[in-house]
Amino acid sequence: MFIWLLKCCKSRVYTANGDLATAVTGTHLHLINGVLAIKYAMRYFKDNPLVGIRPGDIFFTNDATYGGMHNADMINYMPIFHGDELVAWAATATHEIDTGAREPGGHPPSAQSRYDEGMRICPIKIGENYTLRQDLVEMMENFVRDPRQQTLDNKARTAACYIMERRVREVIEKKGVELVIGVMRRTIEETAEAARKRIASLNDGTYRELTFVDFVSNDRYGLMKCAVNVHKVGDRVIVDFTGTGPRALFANFNTLPHCMVAQTACYLYQFLFWDLKQSNGAFAPFEYIFPEGCILNADPDDAIGLGVATIANFSSTVHNAFEKMLMGSPEQREYVLATWPGTSHSMPIAGVNKYGLPYAGWDQGLPNGVGMGAKHDGDGNDVGGFIWCSVGEFIDSELYEAQYPVVPIFRSRYWKDGHGFGKYRGGRAIGAAWVVHGVPMAYSVSLSGFCKFPVGRGLFGGYMPTPLVTVYLKKNNLKQIVQEAPEKIPYDAESLFANVEGERIVKHTASSMVVVEEGDIIFSLAQGGPGYGDAIERDPKAVMKDLEDECISDWTAQQVYKVVYDARTFTVDEARTAELRAAELEDRKRRGKPFKEFVAEWSQQKPKDEIIPDYGPWPGKPMAVAKFRETVAVS
Repeated sequence: MFIWLLKCCKSRVYTANGDLATAVTGTHLHLINGVLAIKYAMRYFKDNPLVGIRPGDIFFTNDATYGGMHNADMINYMPIFHGDELVAWAATATHEIDTGAREPGGHPPSAQSRYDEGMRICPIKIGENYTLRQDLVEMMENFVRDPRQQTLDNKARTAACYIMERRVREVIEKKGVELVIGVMRRTIEETAEAARKRIASLNDGTYRELTFVDFVSNDRYGLMKCAVNVHKVGDRVIVDFTGTGPRALFANFNTLPHCMVAQTACYLYQFLFWDLKQSNGAFAPFEYIFPEGCILNADPDDAIGLGVATIANFSSTVHNAFEKMLMGSPEQREYVLATWPGTSHSMPIAGVNKYGLPYAGWDQGLPNGVGMGAKHDGDGNDVGGFIWCSVGEFIDSELYEAQYPVVPIFRSRYWKDGHGFGKYRGGRAIGAAWVVHGVPMAYSVSLSGFCKFPVGRGLFGGYMPTPLVTVYLKKNNLKQIVQEAPEKIPYDAESLFANVEGERIVKHTASSMVVVEEGDIIFSLAQGGPGYGDAIERDPKAVMKDLEDECISDWTAQQVYKVVYDARTFTVDEARTAELRAAELEDRKRRGKPFKEFVAEWSQQKPKDEIIPDYGPWPGKPMAVAKFRETVAVS
């Protein structure tokens, strides 16, 4: 699982038919993913005498085509019986640090098909009578670079399922099986009713949004597009992805429809339905349309390991469309806020550690250091978590240092100008640097999915956050600095590049494996949150506080926020600031154009041909308004 990240496990209880009834909230992304795996078992195993479903059975899958997200997400699930009656299911998932793919980390940027992505196991029974089968455990170990971690997490998932199974059976013994079955069904139906009521309170209309990413696969730059058309009437919503770009051939950013549905669950459970129970009922008002052949509806043989980056980056498309709906709905306007900034960055590393044992892992502190989007009445949460798991906690780095041959140099400072600006700024994020230590060499991989173009757009004039990069400093003088000038040991990005000399290699945030040697420095950034509202409406005192906290530069305070101040005392000149902001408003009016004139000019522009082969038709057709099906399933 993620290295030393607390509260990210995904444990939940499903009905006998595989509908999500309730969950312990860890990672929202995986709450509904057990549904397909359990329904598969009910269809193909239940009445099969060679497999069957019996008390104490332990099932497993990590193949996304059977309901998971990608190979690195591994699910254990167990049936819950009362006598001979199948009453419910318990399931637990973890993200594993390796799958034996062509590169460490579980979702290799250079993968061109699913056959490059390592272990992928369809639903199978890996244990009976509450005991894992040793032959299958060893088979799973044999796939990966870090067999110890694989088996430890396999046992942890099984233990979590067993504890849930035991506790549900205890409730059955005390309260009766009919009550337990009834409570699960009532939870789903009440959630469905509340979800429809919430949707009905919002303004009818069609809300469109676009998101672009700038990278197709390792060493392959190009534009890809997500288009969403959210059509809402009464208590029903169609989420239509018609207009989204085609699947990327021989690339690893494709994904499957149920994965994008799971990503929308993050928005629903965290924001729109934040006060409802987490069950299948939340999806009762929704229908989804995924055009065949688009990047969200990939071919079964496509590489999809980094599809989790795609859906995270495209999540802002759905988020912003719904936030427009909320802004137009007075009863819900107080909940409007900017989106998460998409997927953050991760830096897997693998090799042989100082004990001579193989390892693979990454420092989850960076992805967990993402800033949240700004609210309609306040700044975004600093280091708020990451898009799938807003409650995760990263514990002391000493544990990371003890297990892996990498020492963090810093990761506790906000990186300057890294968040989106606005009347309310996005949540601040961290930068981090590590030095390879105690081993002659290792392999590092950069995982994200965008670089030049951030995907988390601000709302109503708020800025996007800053782009991400990965930097390797090889053959550097850090050791000399530590010995001779400790006052120059870097504590943030600026001091790192000002004080440390070396061979600098700048990479995209989804780049293939790089060989690093002892003493090499790896640097990257978490993504800051998008802003909300016009930057020149921000309280000048709040701008000064940001300056004092060293999370914005003087240039930003002066050129973006238009504040005049004493640089020594951070005292604002209120009169001159008001004049400067008024002048900026007048200048905007002079720069502005009538809409027809702007569109006539804008529509003639086109990106260079070499960056749009994976984009789809240019400029693309307008999206039509989709029609509802005659019936909608509750769960």
